[in-house]
Amino acid sequence: MFNFIPQMFEKNLKNFLISLLALVLAGCGGQAVKPTPVFFPPAPNPPRIQHLMGISRSSDIEGKKSTFSLIMTGKEELDEVKSIMKPYGVMTHKGKIYVCDIGVGNVAIIDPVKKSFNFLKGNNNVGKLKKPANIAVDAEENLYVADVARREIVVYNPAGEYIRAFGREVDMKPTDVAVEGESVYVLDLQKGNNEIKVFDRKSGQFRNSFGKWTSESEGLAMPTNFALDDKGFIYTTNSGSGKVIKFDPDGHILLSFGEMGDIIGKFSRPKGIAVDHENRIYVVDGGNQNVQVFNEKGRLLIFFGDPGLVRGSLNLPVSVSVSRDNLEYYQTLAEPDFILEAVIFVTNQYGAEKISIYGLGQMKGAAANGEGTTETKVAGTADTAKK
Repeated sequence: MFNFIPQMFEKNLKNFLISLLALVLAGCGGQAVKPTPVFFPPAPNPPRIQHLMGISRSSDIEGKKSTFSLIMTGKEELDEVKSIMKPYGVMTHKGKIYVCDIGVGNVAIIDPVKKSFNFLKGNNNVGKLKKPANIAVDAEENLYVADVARREIVVYNPAGEYIRAFGREVDMKPTDVAVEGESVYVLDLQKGNNEIKVFDRKSGQFRNSFGKWTSESEGLAMPTNFALDDKGFIYTTNSGSGKVIKFDPDGHILLSFGEMGDIIGKFSRPKGIAVDHENRIYVVDGGNQNVQVFNEKGRLLIFFGDPGLVRGSLNLPVSVSVSRDNLEYYQTLAEPDFILEAVIFVTNQYGAEKISIYGLGQMKGAAANGEGTTETKVAGTADTAKK
């Protein structure tokens, strides 16, 4: 007993000195070498997209307890690390990142600026999710989750508490959801349906549907995801036809482009889709494992995330979201002379990064030199890649 305390003190002192020496040596070694930035398209083309960071677990956001603090306290306080297992849909809203994780049946809510990583509060009892595919938010900050296994839309209030669910009565297989005004749009992949269903936002009552393929008109063919732009137009990806189809709110087709194929400009396995503030259309291709960006007429502008890179490659990507929130924060992650105009979030079902984050922008002074036009510069790069 009398020898225990000196021995313990000697052991702790030894560990302290070893750790302190390691810290000193690390400091003497100079600063860590900053990794080479990854840009798309690659040089010598003017860069338009930079890989910024990846997120897979809460420690990527909240940080890790430092070794020095553990030495000073004399004990290790283990913080729970929350992980994203198999993400599907991703949505960004007012700086927060919402990730539907079909691997654990939950929704991760991430705020990089506030360094918080939490799961949906009401995911229990009657509000328990089974296979959440995609998520949307309405003007009152309520959350709508399309659950493929529950076969309904599950609604939560702004605090994440369960409110209600609807849609089971119409026998659907919801893969995506969006809210516009008093309407809730649901993408239905149920065999024999392949359509967009419209529900009343307040009552949850089914109103009508559109987009089904007929002998008279083109329509949806195994639709996987959709997106609404700021005018209420709806863009869908179709794994059956390889097409992107744009509808107006009444279901009339306004644009159709793409086809099945394994080269740039075509789609092998089209998945997630997003539309940004300049009406650029981002399409995730799970087969080619990249994201292709088109202008509002369906002309290819740029692609990024192809396999084989040390950093910045996608690994079975599924969904994409584009945001202009918190640009000042993400600018600190970019190269100093690369000025961001938007941030792109892509989910990966495998690999080291479950969420890959990219910045869309251009080098300082590029616009003045005539290099800032996506249409003329980036489209030229994409055209070259197709040849």
